Amino acid sequence: MVMDYANEGTLREYLKAEFDNLQWEDKLRIAREIALGLLFLHDNRIVHRDLHSKNILIHQKQPKIADFGLSKQINETSMMTSNSTARGMLAYIEPQCFIDPRYKRDKKSDVYSFGIILWEISSGRPPFESFDSSIIFGLFSAGQ
Repeated sequence: MVMDYANEGTLREYLKAEFDNLQWEDKLRIAREIALGLLFLHDNRIVHRDLHSKNILIHQKQPKIADFGLSKQINETSMMTSNSTARGMLAYIEPQCFIDPRYKRDKKSDVYSFGIILWEISSGRPPFESFDSSIIFGLFSAGQ
């Protein structure tokens, strides 16, 4: 897969540098473009499984979903992916993956991650930035 050079870095970097200059119209446009990209993947039976602000690149103010290393084709009969191991950035992974090791990640898993990205776009802050990731994992694993 070949992608354009992202001249403005990742969404995380872009928000850190530009958040105070962004209007709500800009934030909504970014969110909409990410949603359309995710819809394209899901319409083509692909689950990203690692959607977060460091895997969204910004090129000429346009977001591009990147890093398909954990992506899976959806099994047509089950509509779920075969491997549900919780990999990726913990703050963006739905808690059910930590509670039930047999849980199979699907489109809803990507939608959960997208919801966290929406929070990040609206607040300008990474999710759970003041928490150690081992604490997050412990809370999710304990079902809290």
